[in-house]
Amino acid sequence: MTYDFHQLSPHDLEILVRDLLQAEWNVRLETFKTGRDQGVDFRYGRGAGNLIGQVKHYLRTGIKGLLRDLKKEVPKLNKLNPSSYVLATSVSLSKADKSNIAALFGGKLAVSDIFGQEDLNNLLADHSEIEKKHYKLWLASRGVLDKLLNNEIVTQTEFHVEKVHATICRHVRSDTYQQALDILDTDRVVIISGAPGVGKTTLANMLLYAHLERGWAPVIVRRDILEGAKLFQRGTAQIFHFDDFMGATFLEDGLSATGKNDDRAITDFIEMVRASPTARLILTTREHIFRQGVTLSERLRHAGLDSHKVTLHVGDYSVTQRAQILYNHVYFSNLPTGYKDQLLDSDFYLQIVRHPKFNPRLIEWLSTFNRVRKYPVNEYQSFVLSLLNDPSEVWMHAYEQQISDAARSLLLTLYSLDGRTDGATLKVAFKKLHERRAVHWGFPRRPEDWSNAMSELLNAFIQPSGRQSFKMLDPSVNDLVNSVIRKSPEVAIDMIVGAVDYIQIQRIWQLADREIADLKTAITTAGADVVRAIRRVVLAETKIVRFTTGMGRSSWSAEERLARIIPLANGIRTPEMLHLVKDLISSLQAEWLERAPIINDGAEVLQALRGSSWQMLENPSFEAEVERRLLQEAELGCRSDELREIIRVVDLEGPENAPILARLQRAFRGFGETIETEVRNCNDSDDLQSLEEDLELFARTLGVEVGNMLDRVREAYSRYEERGERRGSQVNNIDSYTLSPASEEGIRDMFASLRSDRPDPVT
Repeated sequence: MTYDFHQLSPHDLEILVRDLLQAEWNVRLETFKTGRDQGVDFRYGRGAGNLIGQVKHYLRTGIKGLLRDLKKEVPKLNKLNPSSYVLATSVSLSKADKSNIAALFGGKLAVSDIFGQEDLNNLLADHSEIEKKHYKLWLASRGVLDKLLNNEIVTQTEFHVEKVHATICRHVRSDTYQQALDILDTDRVVIISGAPGVGKTTLANMLLYAHLERGWAPVIVRRDILEGAKLFQRGTAQIFHFDDFMGATFLEDGLSATGKNDDRAITDFIEMVRASPTARLILTTREHIFRQGVTLSERLRHAGLDSHKVTLHVGDYSVTQRAQILYNHVYFSNLPTGYKDQLLDSDFYLQIVRHPKFNPRLIEWLSTFNRVRKYPVNEYQSFVLSLLNDPSEVWMHAYEQQISDAARSLLLTLYSLDGRTDGATLKVAFKKLHERRAVHWGFPRRPEDWSNAMSELLNAFIQPSGRQSFKMLDPSVNDLVNSVIRKSPEVAIDMIVGAVDYIQIQRIWQLADREIADLKTAITTAGADVVRAIRRVVLAETKIVRFTTGMGRSSWSAEERLARIIPLANGIRTPEMLHLVKDLISSLQAEWLERAPIINDGAEVLQALRGSSWQMLENPSFEAEVERRLLQEAELGCRSDELREIIRVVDLEGPENAPILARLQRAFRGFGETIETEVRNCNDSDDLQSLEEDLELFARTLGVEVGNMLDRVREAYSRYEERGERRGSQVNNIDSYTLSPASEEGIRDMFASLRSDRPDPVT
């Protein structure tokens, strides 16, 4: 087969040329990036000699564009001064063209070292293994496209050949294609599973397309598996494709379809294909639906479907692969030049590939002109960021139509627990919320709801975290639940009323207070059920707390209870909430008759009272009592963090507050006597830096001398640094999509090619 290489991006072509020359010369070429426009795509060095090579695509502008830009390469080549220079291009070159190109470089480029389109095809003929490896080359070739377009059997199906051809051009080569093809060749059935938007249909279409090129007849199943069984012809090479097969089978009637033996129809058809050497079957499904179907059907559980399954995850893409996905979509898109330039401006494409919500479906969306044309060029970057920041549309249909009520309850529960928790806590919280939702919305509950819901959501909406915990699959699932709550605030009311811990109510209230005004209104007008739930969780003996290494439970202090409830009361402003605040104040005052105040929690109470704007919460005498007790306790002895928290909430300005300043200065002198203990109690350099910042705060606000103390802290800090300890926050906060300088420069080189191979501007 002869290729014009239109189906390859410049990056694809570069990799193909490298592989061909490695095979032809039996050497290993180093892909070499020295930075943008430095004139090197690969090199080979041995002894005193060194060879460098460049690959130029120029599909759109041909020999004219190639000659124009090669003139810019001459000074770069002179500067590099290699012993040999090789140039490869997808442009068809005549002898005269090669001579003209060689002449540009003044003898530094031999005609024999120029590889044009015809030369690359000759190399492919000599190295068929390279052609097979670069499946995109032949799969998306014009020859295969023309063959399929002229195939009457293919054109009579609903398989959109030209659309799939365009999709293959954008595809980034990965191991999943070969893995799925191997399963199909060996077992004759492959199931492609994954979350919405990860590329299931694209992979399925590529497998189908490859078989059509080999002469297999396509059968596109649209309604149910029985449709495929009716079209099955023994002895005829047929490849069946059923997209979203579990959804069509199990979800059409709200999961009641299993009673119609549809699971048996699936397993029978799979066995029929397995037994036929002339049949192949490609099935796609979302992971949550696959798990749901297997959970509901004993027959499917015992059918060995997992051995046929290839699961796609967005997290499987490296940053470089993400960049290639974006690059290919843009290169082969119909986006006008202005939009492409916006992606290149200030390396905006790097923000996209680093984004935690990167998803191939979103990339397809932002690179399709018909979908973005309503946005002016100067608003394109803002549109892209808004799409990435809130991609909930990808998930909403699955949430509303394709998972069970129990699965929705489980997803809402995990969200209410900040999106991450241990399995035991999740199960208890699920049962409470699921009970509330079932009563509220009138759906039935079953003993197996917990296990079934977990099976549905696992690796589809949620994923394991460590040995016994779970978390959201990715940030876009959180966005989904946010969108669900915006659409139906009653969902959040259920989450409050069905809460088992204060952390759940806090999560919903923060969302209402900061983002969703309608939710705040819904909470304040929901009535006594909400206040009863708040009272129940805040009066519990313990609460969930999070640590850097996990989570656990700790006891409430009376101060902490009050500090948490005052902001809620200030927002909800009902008599029931005011009554709860008064009850908590009375309880705290009673405890203070028996014990000293807890300084940090007491400071939060004072801050909450002074930050309240509801007149009914004003209580000057209690505020004064809290302040007096905190100062009294600090004078008896306090830590640096306790002294810092008191300074944060009291007023030290003006002569009227001089007595408070004097009391805090006395508290500081007591603290100063324990500085050695404070230093010893620092576990790492983070703690030492925090102590240093506290001392500097005391010097500014209290007017005290801290020089000797700072010297002691800095001395200890230096010892930590000498031992090579690194700040824990720097380790924990590293973005999982941070690029190394070399990778980032390579991506810049790749995207820089979008500026080349453009026609000269019209003058």
